[in-house]
Amino acid sequence: MAGGVHAQPSDDPAQLLAIMERYAAGLRWGAADALAGLYTSDGVFIRDDLPAASGTEALRAAYRQVFATLKVDLAFDVKETEVAGDMAWLRATSKGRVKTLASGVEATETFNTVVIFRRTAAGWKIRCYMYNASKGAGTLQ
Repeated sequence: MAGGVHAQPSDDPAQLLAIMERYAAGLRWGAADALAGLYTSDGVFIRDDLPAASGTEALRAAYRQVFATLKVDLAFDVKETEVAGDMAWLRATSKGRVKTLASGVEATETFNTVVIFRRTAAGWKIRCYMYNASKGAGTLQ
């Protein structure tokens, strides 16, 4: 509350972009707990060729599984956003380096992403994160 006026929730898509920046940082750091914290308590992570992870503990486990096998450094290019009441979504592409820890093989990878957000008392959170790899885009380095 400032000057006797209650702050209204923002429909500014910049808040969604900030979450994606935190998401990219969490991937770089291998921070499973931080990534799970970006989601609603019933959030869902949908990955290529794997079962969906739903709920905070399943999200933590899914990201720990990712970081046990991969080192990920991606940058997101947001193509479009839309805010409608307490829900929002964005579509993005991401590109960056993905290193397979067991083999040491590193490649440049590209992904398509759709993220659905829900406004909560704590601000915007990811409700559902879906991605797929752009097949054939990876190049070994």
